[in-house]
Amino acid sequence: MMRYQSGMDRTPHAARLCGLALIAGLALSGCSLGSASSSASTGSSGTAAPGASASPGVSIPGTHRATAVYAIASPVTALVVTSRVGNVTVTGAGGSTASVTEEITYTSKPPVTTRSVSGGTLTVGYNCPVELVCAVVYHIRVPRTAAVQVTANAGRIALAGLAGQVTAKADAGLITATGLAGASVSLTTDVGAITADFAGAPVTIVAVTRIGAITLRVPKAASYLVIANASFGQATVRIPQDPSAPHTIRATADVGAILVTYLGASGPGGAGQSIGN
Repeated sequence: MMRYQSGMDRTPHAARLCGLALIAGLALSGCSLGSASSSASTGSSGTAAPGASASPGVSIPGTHRATAVYAIASPVTALVVTSRVGNVTVTGAGGSTASVTEEITYTSKPPVTTRSVSGGTLTVGYNCPVELVCAVVYHIRVPRTAAVQVTANAGRIALAGLAGQVTAKADAGLITATGLAGASVSLTTDVGAITADFAGAPVTIVAVTRIGAITLRVPKAASYLVIANASFGQATVRIPQDPSAPHTIRATADVGAILVTYLGASGPGGAGQSIGN
């Protein structure tokens, strides 16, 4: 069974979402001009590695920047990240512990960053003072099987090598994923494209974007039921359909194209079942 929906009946959020896209672009594009001074990051839970540094993800003239790396000694089975402005990268790795790299950018007073572990869940976030610029870019390594939940107001979310349940939501920002192998994956963004490659066939994939394209690549060694809805755009599915398949893919785009194909397939061209404007 395969269902497509295409039309021009949903436009309620376009103006607001375009505004978010502009704000995100200004906040995250960066600039090579000007200089920045360094300052220590603050926070709790985890040990900061001495001398650790990385290139900040946000560079804006007249701001301060700092980088800190925290080793999380407690076993981690789940990760929850809440970000306001800044990219978030989560990578699955071996072992049972985690590490958090924070790259902060601020105007006058640094954000207060926090890392805590309770019941195996690592919670990461920060609070900003009221000032012009305050952003944190995260690079986080967790056990491959950890459940991951990432929420970002403005910034790209990048996921790699994760085999647990994955939930990612961005108001304005791209979502990219590679090597996912968990049973349940949910990817949602208001403004921004979604691109996800799966090393294993999840039981459920949900991908939703208001403005942006969706590309999902899944393994051949499984059968799928695909439900693809595109209001302004074209939905193309290049995999055989099975109404009784144990694996379900749901993809929805208000404005943007949808492509569901096999892992390793190239480009938007080629044969496929599609319907669109």
